[in-house]
Amino acid sequence: MILRIRSDQEGLTRRSLARAIGGAAAAAILPAPATAAEEPVLPSGQRTEARIEALVEAALSATPASLTAEQRLDVRRSVRDVQKALADARRVELPYETDPATVFLPEGRR
Repeated sequence: MILRIRSDQEGLTRRSLARAIGGAAAAAILPAPATAAEEPVLPSGQRTEARIEALVEAALSATPASLTAEQRLDVRRSVRDVQKALADARRVELPYETDPATVFLPEGRR
Protein backbone atom coordinates (compact mmCIF):
# COMPACT_ATOMS: atom_id res chain seq x y z
CA MET A 1 0.00 0.00 0.00
CA ILE A 2 1.47 3.34 -1.03
CA LEU A 3 0.37 6.52 0.69
CA ARG A 4 1.05 9.82 -0.94
CA ILE A 5 1.55 12.95 1.09
CA ARG A 6 0.69 16.17 -0.64
CA SER A 7 3.57 18.57 -0.37
CA ASP A 8 2.68 22.20 -0.98
CA GLN A 9 5.14 24.99 -1.51
CA GLU A 10 5.48 25.44 2.26
CA GLY A 11 6.53 21.80 2.61
CA LEU A 12 4.95 19.04 4.62
CA THR A 13 1.83 20.10 6.53
CA ARG A 14 0.76 18.75 9.90
CA ARG A 15 -2.58 17.72 8.46
CA SER A 16 -1.03 15.67 5.63
CA LEU A 17 1.45 14.07 8.05
CA ALA A 18 -1.38 13.14 10.46
CA ARG A 19 -3.42 11.72 7.58
CA ALA A 20 -0.49 9.60 6.41
CA ILE A 21 0.31 8.34 9.91
CA GLY A 22 -3.35 7.54 10.53
CA GLY A 23 -3.59 5.62 7.27
CA ALA A 24 -0.41 3.71 7.98
CA ALA A 25 -1.59 2.86 11.50
CA ALA A 26 -4.93 1.66 10.17
CA ALA A 27 -3.19 -0.49 7.56
CA ALA A 28 -0.93 -2.00 10.20
CA ILE A 29 -3.88 -2.96 12.39
CA LEU A 30 -5.65 -4.93 9.66
CA PRO A 31 -5.16 -8.66 10.13
CA ALA A 32 -2.83 -10.38 7.72
CA PRO A 33 -3.81 -13.75 6.30
CA ALA A 34 -1.86 -16.39 8.19
CA THR A 35 -2.37 -19.78 9.70
CA ALA A 36 -2.16 -20.44 13.41
CA ALA A 37 0.94 -22.58 12.90
CA GLU A 38 2.85 -19.66 11.33
CA GLU A 39 2.24 -17.18 14.14
CA PRO A 40 4.63 -17.42 17.08
CA VAL A 41 3.10 -17.31 20.54
CA LEU A 42 4.48 -14.29 22.38
CA PRO A 43 3.85 -13.07 25.91
CA SER A 44 1.45 -10.15 26.17
CA GLY A 45 4.18 -7.53 26.77
CA GLN A 46 6.23 -8.66 23.78
CA ARG A 47 3.12 -8.78 21.61
CA THR A 48 2.27 -5.19 22.57
CA GLU A 49 5.82 -4.01 21.89
CA ALA A 50 5.86 -5.82 18.54
CA ARG A 51 2.56 -4.22 17.58
CA ILE A 52 3.78 -0.75 18.57
CA GLU A 53 6.99 -1.24 16.59
CA ALA A 54 4.97 -2.36 13.56
CA LEU A 55 2.80 0.75 13.83
CA VAL A 56 5.85 2.99 14.14
CA GLU A 57 7.52 1.38 11.14
CA ALA A 58 4.33 1.69 9.09
CA ALA A 59 3.98 5.35 10.05
CA LEU A 60 7.61 6.12 9.24
CA SER A 61 7.49 4.27 5.93
CA ALA A 62 4.47 6.34 4.90
CA THR A 63 6.22 9.63 5.59
CA PRO A 64 8.85 11.24 3.40
CA ALA A 65 12.50 10.56 4.09
CA SER A 66 13.04 14.21 5.00
CA LEU A 67 12.08 13.72 8.65
CA THR A 68 14.80 14.58 11.09
CA ALA A 69 15.86 12.21 13.86
CA GLU A 70 13.96 14.35 16.37
CA GLN A 71 10.79 14.17 14.26
CA ARG A 72 11.14 10.39 13.99
CA LEU A 73 11.42 10.18 17.78
CA ASP A 74 8.30 12.36 18.09
CA VAL A 75 6.40 9.97 15.79
CA ARG A 76 7.59 7.00 17.87
CA ARG A 77 6.57 8.71 21.15
CA SER A 78 3.19 9.72 19.72
CA VAL A 79 2.39 6.19 18.56
CA ARG A 80 3.37 4.79 21.96
CA ASP A 81 1.27 7.40 23.78
CA VAL A 82 -1.78 6.74 21.61
CA GLN A 83 -1.46 2.96 22.09
CA LYS A 84 -1.15 3.42 25.86
CA ALA A 85 -4.22 5.67 25.95
CA LEU A 86 -6.20 3.18 23.87
CA ALA A 87 -5.18 0.31 26.16
CA ASP A 88 -6.25 2.34 29.22
CA ALA A 89 -9.58 3.19 27.58
CA ARG A 90 -10.21 -0.46 26.70
CA ARG A 91 -9.72 -1.49 30.33
CA VAL A 92 -12.54 0.73 31.57
CA GLU A 93 -15.80 -1.14 32.01
CA LEU A 94 -18.96 0.76 31.11
CA PRO A 95 -22.39 -0.44 32.15
CA TYR A 96 -24.86 -1.00 29.35
CA GLU A 97 -27.06 1.86 30.57
CA THR A 98 -24.32 4.49 30.19
CA ASP A 99 -25.35 7.33 27.89
CA PRO A 100 -23.00 9.67 26.05
CA ALA A 101 -22.41 13.09 27.57
CA THR A 102 -23.91 14.77 24.51
CA VAL A 103 -26.92 13.38 22.72
CA PHE A 104 -27.36 14.56 19.14
CA LEU A 105 -30.92 14.75 17.87
CA PRO A 106 -32.11 15.26 14.30
CA GLU A 107 -32.92 18.86 13.38
CA GLY A 108 -36.71 18.64 13.80
CA ARG A 109 -36.73 16.78 17.15
CA ARG A 110 -35.39 19.35 19.61
